[in-house]
Amino acid sequence: MMNKMNNYSPNWYLLHKLLVDETPVFTRDRLWTYKEHQHARALAIYLAHATLATPVLNKTTIAELLSGSRGWPCKDGKHHFIQTNCSLDFLEDAGFLSFYADWCSVHCQHPWQTEVLDDSIIDILNTAEQLKQIRLGLNDFIEPHFCINVNELTALLSEEFGNVSLETLLPLCTRINDAVSVAPETSKFTPLHSTYLWQTLLEKYPAKEAFRRWMLCIQVQGRAIVPVLFSLLEKKQEEMFFEEIERLLSSELSSSYSLKTIFKQVTNSQYFRQLVESRTIQFNVSLNEDMPESVMKSGISATGNITAQDLDALYMYPAGDDPDEMEAFEKWEQFGYELGLSMPLTWLIQECLIHSIYIDRRCLRGSSFSLNLLVMAKNNLVLRHILFNILPQRFNWTYMLFLLSRADTCDTALVHLISRGTLHSLLSSYSGAAGIEKTYREALLKEYLRTIEGCDANGQRLLKIAYHIADLCGFYNDNYIDSPEYRILTCLLQRLDDASVLQLVSSFIKQLEEQLPRRVLRLKERSIYYIGFWLAERIEKVEGNHKQKVQQELCTCLYTFYQTAFEECFSGKRRDLEPGAFFASLPWASLIAVKGASPLLSMSVRILDWKDSLTYENKNWSAVASAIRHYMQTLMCVVKCKIDVIEHKRVWRKVTEIVCSYGFGKQEGRVYIFDRYITDNTRDLWVAFSVFLNSIPDDLYVDFIEQCKERIPVSSLYIMLDHCHILAREQVLQDIILARRDLDKENLGLNDLELAFISACDNNHLKLAWGVLQAAKPILSRLRSMKNIDLLERICRWEGYAYKYEHLRLFMELKDNPDEYIRASKLISFKKPDIALSENNIHFKNLSYECDQFSRYICAIALYKSDPEKSVSIMESLCRTSKSLHHSFALFVARIEYGEKVGDLSLLSLALDKFLISIKETKPQDIGTQWASQILDAMRKLNFQHQADIFWRKLTPEQRNTKEIMLPYCLALVERNEVWAAQQIIDNYRKLNADIGDDTSLMPLLEKLNKALPEEPVVTGIFRAMVESQKNSTFQLAKQYGLIVSRKFNEYVKIIGNGQTTEIFLKDVVISIGRELLMRKKNLQLQASRRAKGTITSQITNEDLINDWFTSLFDMRMSEARIGFGDQKRMGRSASGQSIGEIDGVIKHSDNTRIAIFEAFRLFSLEKRTISGHLDKISSYDNEGLSPVFIIVYCDIDDFTQLTKDYKKYVSDISYAGFTDKKKRVETVEITDQLWLGKEVRYRVKDIVFYHLLLNMR
Repeated sequence: MMNKMNNYSPNWYLLHKLLVDETPVFTRDRLWTYKEHQHARALAIYLAHATLATPVLNKTTIAELLSGSRGWPCKDGKHHFIQTNCSLDFLEDAGFLSFYADWCSVHCQHPWQTEVLDDSIIDILNTAEQLKQIRLGLNDFIEPHFCINVNELTALLSEEFGNVSLETLLPLCTRINDAVSVAPETSKFTPLHSTYLWQTLLEKYPAKEAFRRWMLCIQVQGRAIVPVLFSLLEKKQEEMFFEEIERLLSSELSSSYSLKTIFKQVTNSQYFRQLVESRTIQFNVSLNEDMPESVMKSGISATGNITAQDLDALYMYPAGDDPDEMEAFEKWEQFGYELGLSMPLTWLIQECLIHSIYIDRRCLRGSSFSLNLLVMAKNNLVLRHILFNILPQRFNWTYMLFLLSRADTCDTALVHLISRGTLHSLLSSYSGAAGIEKTYREALLKEYLRTIEGCDANGQRLLKIAYHIADLCGFYNDNYIDSPEYRILTCLLQRLDDASVLQLVSSFIKQLEEQLPRRVLRLKERSIYYIGFWLAERIEKVEGNHKQKVQQELCTCLYTFYQTAFEECFSGKRRDLEPGAFFASLPWASLIAVKGASPLLSMSVRILDWKDSLTYENKNWSAVASAIRHYMQTLMCVVKCKIDVIEHKRVWRKVTEIVCSYGFGKQEGRVYIFDRYITDNTRDLWVAFSVFLNSIPDDLYVDFIEQCKERIPVSSLYIMLDHCHILAREQVLQDIILARRDLDKENLGLNDLELAFISACDNNHLKLAWGVLQAAKPILSRLRSMKNIDLLERICRWEGYAYKYEHLRLFMELKDNPDEYIRASKLISFKKPDIALSENNIHFKNLSYECDQFSRYICAIALYKSDPEKSVSIMESLCRTSKSLHHSFALFVARIEYGEKVGDLSLLSLALDKFLISIKETKPQDIGTQWASQILDAMRKLNFQHQADIFWRKLTPEQRNTKEIMLPYCLALVERNEVWAAQQIIDNYRKLNADIGDDTSLMPLLEKLNKALPEEPVVTGIFRAMVESQKNSTFQLAKQYGLIVSRKFNEYVKIIGNGQTTEIFLKDVVISIGRELLMRKKNLQLQASRRAKGTITSQITNEDLINDWFTSLFDMRMSEARIGFGDQKRMGRSASGQSIGEIDGVIKHSDNTRIAIFEAFRLFSLEKRTISGHLDKISSYDNEGLSPVFIIVYCDIDDFTQLTKDYKKYVSDISYAGFTDKKKRVETVEITDQLWLGKEVRYRVKDIVFYHLLLNMR
């Protein structure tokens, strides 16, 4: 047939070890005792010479039993005849009987109740039950067994074992007259018995007859096909066994059952009861004022009984014609069937494969047997079912790696190796799950891509496997990005080279029409969106002449796909257009860059006609509303893309027009897309819209507010207020909200009123909160007479709100007198409302406890200034029991206040650490303004620069533009002399709040920020130097400006540098450029294709390209000062004197005066030769002794912090060619997780200052 296979790769051993290939002890690795060997040999001798005492349970016998022409022997000496109308062909086709290896197996789960079943079903059940009893020897039937003359057996055993008694060798044997029989028992028949049986039969029979006899014996004696132990076989015995197995599989399975029949066998064994028991479920729901809980009754119905002829239509057959198809596997897996139960040959085939495949370090070896099985499986569906469905689900890791190594089976292997069961098994086996998962993922996908490299139709294969993995990612879950399947998908796609991407794009476009109907039916459209948009983004990086054409085709395809889905929602079809985090995360910019926003905007040209579909009379109203919300979300994503000014205005207007026209309203029978009765994700979209409003121009914002302010519920207005970061607009919203005096007329439900009350209290709008309580009273009074437990608990909750309101009102009145507040608050009590709810009700008890906690919480807040120690004590007690994040924040604030009062910074550090631990599960965007502000302020006071930078970067742009959050961070930046970064944040804030100068309440904030800016950008500094009085004319200002910029550089710095030296001035400029370069580093990453290794890696580009960016940014920044980088020059000799050195840059004045030196290089580790080589070059091309010298290092390494420590130590220890070691110690000037600046002084005629700037380009 086929030769052996050897596949070499360093990943085989790694994958094998990661998958923890633990084999069952009883199968292969168990140490058998001498007594067990003795018993196994004795049993083998008995079986090899005994004869079957009953008829063989093969097809012929069963057919005779069913026809009534044969009876089965019973223990009373009579024969039992089965009376049935079922034929053998029917029972086989229906999956109740099977004959693997020519031995009968019964597949039928007996129902609980048979009285209501049809007679034809009862006939099947009785027939199956009688055959089971015959098979197992129950109900007085004689079980199939072997027997032998006692004298003959004794002579055989004596020849082998001597004088050992028969009972010792065969303890289960029984004597009947002169015959001996050993009772069959599954648990006692082991692979050791099977092995001795095969060896003994070979001693007596030829291989073919020995194998036939072996199969018969193990099925009778062991009731299952138990494999042999190959480790105990001789080479010849093993080869003959494999030959017979191949012969069996080629003849037995080729004429065996179809996959549909196998599926029926599995279903009948495990789920037949559910098929035939027709069950009725009755719901009793009363909607009267008492509102008792609904009652459900379930029972088996006697009506509509299922007959034997109806059975075939009841099986929900999931698989296609090819069992190794991914879709078929998904369906089998979804049904959760234990497929191994359907195939008695599974264990035997599994053990043969495991023995024929093994991994020897870098080599995966497969014998001819394993290869022959794959060849046979091409034309044998049953064998394919065993090899590609059953065996992989048994976690046969070596076998699955074998499948992965072959181009024709690697897709099937990958499907199983990334299944949820496999990943769970992998991750639960190791403590460092994240690192193990990454190693496994990368090695697995590397091998998969290596296997299919060079195969035909790669695009189709990749698309199929990408769809399969995408379907597992859970895109309907907002946390899909955290799933291991999503990480596998992204890893696979990122490893594709340009050629594979183009193939994938071609297949995606061609197969979209074919994929769509099936995916719409199965709610798996999101996989199409994800893969399509990923390709649209990835193809931008592809090089080649056909790139633009393919890009146009792909983007047109995606636009058409989305537009069709949108239109079909209006025509009555249900498409997956539900707004959410998934669609918001798609790279819409890739489509907009090619097609612009016009195609999207054209989808709403008939926006006025949408009102006809947004009525409750339209059965499809929900899909229409969802599609419109989705379209609105898409447009808000487009605003963030690069589009021209006209399209920007069109998008702004379109989004606000949708909200104005269809967002809110009170017209009867009309559907509004932000209706409070719609799903919870509507609130998330309204939050996104509230953020979006910050970007629209003032005139459009004013128009929107004028049109909608009366229709937007107060709860939604509060959401707008919470996410508004423009001061003037905040005031407008505050005024609109506070003007809502008569909330009764707004017809708000309890949910909206609840949200409005909480928001009003959070914003200190206590009058409005009181109005909300009054508006809720009529609704609550109507509910008081009802008995529904949920409604009564809601009434209690509102009583709790009233109690909390009284505490807040009293606190605001007496906040300057905390002792008086504490005394007065004790008079406020929480009592159970007059409703039919027991005081022992768990909800009431919890609410009472919560109200008590709230009163203590307010007392702690009242005391945190006057008595912070007592406040800390109260909050620590609360936090131990409540686990509330609000309580944790109050404790944090109290601890900070106490730490500052006693002057102990360690208390501040402890408070910060504990609070950060308590909110570690909170997403950055969910952190409140006051929380973020206090955290940043504490980090500023503790000088935790690195932690503050990390925390700041995690915040959303809207949070960063909030003055309470911006202020402590800007102050921290100024205190560590990063004034340009602070200035940039302030400028961004001013852009959003252009008229803040008229708001006197904000002047203290601005004055504090301005005082904290000792240095300003160059151009700003020039004008500050010129404008010393307001009396200068424009002509005089221009003349002064010209004089300043024409000065020598050192004079220029004296004028505008605020007393800085040229060295410090240049250092600040260079470090600022470094930060800007870090912001742009994604543009400096090169997708380098390592075709020889079949991988794709992301690295920083060559230093010349980065230097070009660096020098360009420097030149633009310093153009006013008339300094910049000169061209790269070759001058002098290297340190070794062997070749010409190269300088990366010289900072020059416009008069060609050299000012400083710039040397740059890359590091991927602590490459000492590279570092010393570049540092030794400096003296060879610096004949003037320029100072400072800037050494810029572009780092691409996982652990940047460790690199900076090692670099500092190494540079401090070495000498530079041409320099004297005056002060060989590098001092750290600044350090963040992205940047490290060190300073040292070397001597060469004079002191030369070296600045070492390391940038984390990873």
